[in-house]
Amino acid sequence: MTSDTTPHHAPRLLVCDDSSTERHALSALLRDAGFAVEEAPDGDAAIAHFKHHPVDLVLLDLHMPGTDGFEVLGYLQQHRRALPVILLSGMPLNKIQHKMHHLPTPELPPLLIKPVNPDQLLGLVEMQLNGELPSAPPAKNPSPSI
Repeated sequence: MTSDTTPHHAPRLLVCDDSSTERHALSALLRDAGFAVEEAPDGDAAIAHFKHHPVDLVLLDLHMPGTDGFEVLGYLQQHRRALPVILLSGMPLNKIQHKMHHLPTPELPPLLIKPVNPDQLLGLVEMQLNGELPSAPPAKNPSPSI
């Protein structure tokens, strides 16, 4: 039992990747760095998680069967604009750019190409959580908070 009375919670991250090997490896790396990590094996599970659990940052694979990362990103742009996102992908950049044109807003969160460099990922996670990267501009017609 610790005597630390400082209220503190580890930042809550969601790793969404259809590859269980990559998802588990990323989650282990992030847990070892002190983060609270949950996992989602696909886009539908990620969206359900956002609706029912607090999340401070999401690592999102773009290429997944079914509801892919682009669709999840579109959902976040409409419903959780302030949530920091780091995109992960092994897709060719021209294909990513083409698919980004179909999103509600043109902002592209930081993108790491797989295989991900662990030090680069951890640095980017810290920067995103600390608000050190430019954030998306506010929506033109933000929906009222309930």
